[in-house]
Amino acid sequence: MLQRLSRIWLLLLVLLQPLPGMPADTMQLWVTVDWEGLSLEEDNLQSMRAFREKFPYIPLLHLINPAYFIQPDVNRAQIGSHIRSTFLAHDTVGLHVHAMRSLVEYCGVTFQSTPSIADAQEDCAHTSCGYSVSLEYAYSQQELSKLVACSSDLLASNGFQRPRHFRAGAWQFGPKLQAALEANRFVWDSSHIPASLLSGRWHQDSSMIRLLKKLHPHSTPLQQPFALSMNLIEYPDNAALADYTNTKELVQLFEQLANAHHPVMVLGFHQETAADYLIRLERAIPRMEKLAREKNLRIEWMH
Repeated sequence: MLQRLSRIWLLLLVLLQPLPGMPADTMQLWVTVDWEGLSLEEDNLQSMRAFREKFPYIPLLHLINPAYFIQPDVNRAQIGSHIRSTFLAHDTVGLHVHAMRSLVEYCGVTFQSTPSIADAQEDCAHTSCGYSVSLEYAYSQQELSKLVACSSDLLASNGFQRPRHFRAGAWQFGPKLQAALEANRFVWDSSHIPASLLSGRWHQDSSMIRLLKKLHPHSTPLQQPFALSMNLIEYPDNAALADYTNTKELVQLFEQLANAHHPVMVLGFHQETAADYLIRLERAIPRMEKLAREKNLRIEWMH
């Protein structure tokens, strides 16, 4: 009973502060990387390494889809080495799951091809088959719990820390997936996102936008962390990923959060497209830091 009351008290501190002990003039920024499980191209990895050299003080939260390790004829040790080549000591590893057929079946779950965020039929001749399938709508709570457990085991068995942070592929997160995370002792999720942040790449009538509006109808770019349950906190992806924004929009989002006295911003990029889009974040960071100095704000880069 005392332990439960202690958890309740700590959670209330998070919600009411909203961040305990954090000065009012501090902005907390989480920089996340979605590793999609599709490919590890050298140009993308090198773009990440260059980013780390330029901003060594910024920790990254690596949300990794372990599907890399079960692609045909892969050298698992080499895959792990490629991934770790982008790491710094203060980074954190979490789990990112897209329901690729290879991963789903490896984990002993019957593959489902629908519903999907894509508006076209997938080609199941490729390893990406299932990439666009909605975790929340395609699978049961029991299947999702099994998939999350198996994916976590796959990361751990390849030398990574057991994940406690999570993001759903295509942000397809709802009550069933939440229960699956709780069953697997996850404490942090970042799968809520305002559909409006993706409108530059997805039209309003697309399956992606429609599903996100149904899953996260109240999400806005100003949304802040909130409790999903006694043990699981949601950190909304309130600045999306670099593929869907640009430098100017990232700086504007930072300024909007600062002006509203909302101190948490979650942003990031995809490993698979780092060579194309990471530059947007590289250019935004100095501008956000300059803006913070002008507003007498301290940026805390989170890990």
